[in-house]
Amino acid sequence: MLHGALIQAGIHGIVFDKDGTLIRFEETWTPAFRASTDHLAAELGRPDLAEEMMRVGGWCQETQRILPGTELASGTTDNVVRLWKSVAPDLPDERTLVPWLDAFWHSRAMDFLTPIEPLPELFSALRAAGVLCGLATNDSETGARETAERIGIAPHLSFTVGYDSGHGSKPDPGMILAAQSHWGLPPERTAMVGDSPADLQAGRAAGCGLVIGVLSGASGRNVLEPLADLVLDDIHGLRA
Repeated sequence: MLHGALIQAGIHGIVFDKDGTLIRFEETWTPAFRASTDHLAAELGRPDLAEEMMRVGGWCQETQRILPGTELASGTTDNVVRLWKSVAPDLPDERTLVPWLDAFWHSRAMDFLTPIEPLPELFSALRAAGVLCGLATNDSETGARETAERIGIAPHLSFTVGYDSGHGSKPDPGMILAAQSHWGLPPERTAMVGDSPADLQAGRAAGCGLVIGVLSGASGRNVLEPLADLVLDDIHGLRA
């Protein structure tokens, strides 16, 4: 059975974030970020630089976590590169480093990929209930599509975009508006589900009938509740 809020709102399409929503963020992405900063710092002959790059990206030494709302938590690769170059101007230029990082992070994240199981069953149930499902991430579209294949939900998705798909990046609403247009659904019949303020702000700006936060990513309840209509422990709460 679908969550009562979905039924009451008459939701016919749901756009999902990826990292922290479908996959566990810390287990999947922190090792990939660490590996990239270690590699780049070693290439520059400044191994101590790796910790500073993590810090400016959003890593908190005290909590040993990436902080919510930071670039490493929910930003795009090009924004991370700009931050890193602010502390290491001798890094390769953006045109070189952005595609290299996209490929490096994708490869390492696949090694550590930790989905919030059981995902295929959840998406199959949503489709059986007549709900269209999409994926909108600030990762690359290639990363989004391969992740969807690896975690077994690709057959259930009818819309997939990344920050490089031409619809902008969250918190701007372009990705969500594109999904609504692709599905031919009015905004109030769609929902956005994500773990970060950027996800929820994008859903709100796109006029979604329901904006849902999940606590499986980097953001706590105190961060999400002011922005969400509903906060769930994880996406499996979509099934009552």
